[in-house]
This record gives sequence, C-alpha cells and structure tokens, in this order.
Amino acid sequence: MALAQVEVGPGILTLQRANELLSTCVPGSFLIRVSERIKGYVLSYVSKDGCKHFLIDASTDSYSFLGADQLQHASLAELVEYHKEEPITSLGKELLLYPCGQQEQPPDYQELFE
Repeated sequence: MALAQVEVGPGILTLQRANELLSTCVPGSFLIRVSERIKGYVLSYVSKDGCKHFLIDASTDSYSFLGADQLQHASLAELVEYHKEEPITSLGKELLLYPCGQQEQPPDYQELFE
C-alpha cells in the first residue's frame, strides 16, 4: 500500500486557530501543524467530545507522539497511515479519517528546525 502524502496544515497555526478550523469538521477530522512548544508538530483532532491536540516529537530521525514507549515512524505520512487503522489512544479510540485544511502544495518547514 502506498503512503499518502501528508501535508502540514495551512501555515503556522495557533491552538486557537486550529480549533476554529476544526470547529466545523466531523469527528475523525485532523490537521497537522508546527508546534510552538517543541521541535516537532501537533496533530489536532476532532473527537465526539471536541478538539484534542497531540504533540509529535520530531527531534530525532523519526516521528512519534510524546510519551513513554511510543511507536516510532520514519515519516509523518507513516504515522498518519498507521493511525488510520490503529487508534492514537486505547481510551479515546482516535482514528485519523479526514484531513482538514490541507493545501495543494506541501509547505516546507524544515528551516524552522535548523
């Protein structure tokens, strides 16, 4: 199965703006944005209870959610593909179903981490 290209959301978004963009989306919708707190990204997700935000560590040569014993992925695309089938948390059962706010041309934020 080919990996889908994952695009980081429309520009550098604040938490408030991500919540606004996702406010009209259905549960299972998500976007990925550059984190303002860590070297990495934030996956903002719409659940039936509202928006959730998961930090993605990109400080090494892999991508994983912050926390103990998290599965490492070679790319953001692999992380998203994996969580289309496997929930982010066992309690929340978050599956990544609908990308939200994606752009046609993927932005390159690598210079932010140099």
